[in-house]
Amino acid sequence: MFLANDHEVVSKEPEIMIIRQSRTIALAVIAIGGATVSGAAEVSASELGVDQERDALSQLAELQKVVESQSREIAAMKQENGQNWLTEERASEIRGVVQDVLVDAESRTTFQDSGATAGWNKGFFLASPDGNFKLKISGQVQLRYVVNHANGYTSAQPGDKAPYLWGFENRRTKLKFSGHMFDPSWTYSVKGAFTREKAGTLLLEDAWIAKSLGEGWKVKVGQFKAPWLREELVSSSRQLAVERSIVNEYFNQGYSQGIELSYATDDFKVSGWTGDGIGARGLGPARSNSQNTPWNQTSTSYSFVARGEWKMAGEWSQFKDFSSRRGSAFAAMAGISGVIQRANQNIGPNNGTVSSGVTGDLTLDFNGASIYVSGIWTNVVPPKGQGRRTNNPFGVTVQGGYFVSEDVEVFGRYEYMSYDYDGLTNSDSVGRFDGLTLGANWFFNSAVKLTLDWTINFASLDNSSLNSAFVSNSAGFRPDKPGETHQWALRAQLQLLF
Repeated sequence: MFLANDHEVVSKEPEIMIIRQSRTIALAVIAIGGATVSGAAEVSASELGVDQERDALSQLAELQKVVESQSREIAAMKQENGQNWLTEERASEIRGVVQDVLVDAESRTTFQDSGATAGWNKGFFLASPDGNFKLKISGQVQLRYVVNHANGYTSAQPGDKAPYLWGFENRRTKLKFSGHMFDPSWTYSVKGAFTREKAGTLLLEDAWIAKSLGEGWKVKVGQFKAPWLREELVSSSRQLAVERSIVNEYFNQGYSQGIELSYATDDFKVSGWTGDGIGARGLGPARSNSQNTPWNQTSTSYSFVARGEWKMAGEWSQFKDFSSRRGSAFAAMAGISGVIQRANQNIGPNNGTVSSGVTGDLTLDFNGASIYVSGIWTNVVPPKGQGRRTNNPFGVTVQGGYFVSEDVEVFGRYEYMSYDYDGLTNSDSVGRFDGLTLGANWFFNSAVKLTLDWTINFASLDNSSLNSAFVSNSAGFRPDKPGETHQWALRAQLQLLF
């Protein structure tokens, strides 16, 4: 209530409410309009979509009708109350609306004048409006629970001495910064992973710069994965099971420092790499883990890797994972890769060991089903005069998945591997892994996936021999008691990508 003049008391609360509503509506109109303008700078017209544009225009039209209705009511009240309608309280309300409008408009203009755009497109990004500079920030979190059972352990003792072991772990926690500079042909990536040990140290994985040379040619230098095993080249976030195969864990290249030259067409890709060496266990004493090492600690005299891929059907983007969604087109790709490297004096007594290997793989994607087959063989030749024979480890992996619904995928995997380590140890034993994995994936959305699987080794990871050197703790296994077999692990994992 307030005094309209010395002789009249008039209630103005409805008018004030109208002004407040008008203020809210005005801000809503500006917010939607500003979002539409800034959205146009962040995404292309194809990304926005015709339906979204229609919805935005429809909302603006409805708000305009409400504003016009409120304006008519205010005009009528002004005519009814004469010159007394504009009180100090009303004037304050109106000034507030105008001030908010000016501040909002200024903030949007300042953001646009800065030349920056921001948003989310399979990851958060910052970019220049001309598209020449872009920074994408993404991450991966894998939370895992493992139950392991190994025969032969009869009592709980410190370490791995109980028949049943179980617990949670942060299997992977990663942060990645990638994008391009100056123009889209100059790309980069820096990725770090927090270790799952108590220290939780941030370990550098990717650190590379690449330049597209045109006509399909590209050069990349820095720290990354050499083009060796396809299963390792596929991101840990896009695997079929909870963890990669044991075969992959034994033969994979890991991260290495070097340079790669590649060439790609619509149907073929070839790449060649040379650097400080790859750390595959299957390369024996010549293995060289050059991840995060200085120049004077290189453990190889030379190291070369080459890979070729033939896409027989489908799109290259279909081979970024091991799943095939319902409704996707048929896709097929075959790959072959080779490696050779020689150990130098930094290896120690095994200086001069020459290791080589070859791998082949086939990937098939059907409408809701997928199949992947790979085989690996390596040859380790020790230096002359040491009395050791040539060593030839090999492994085979077959896996497939099938979507039983739009969001649920069941899968299975069989793998066999012979470590063949006796030539390097003067032992008659030959280590083997003979494993089966069964499980399912539940895709809540494109960023969240729950995986549950059970894996068993029909052979023995005997702790009394060198077999235990190849036990993959990351896969949920541990050394067996002598002569014991059929160790298994039940694994559940929740993954979030951002």
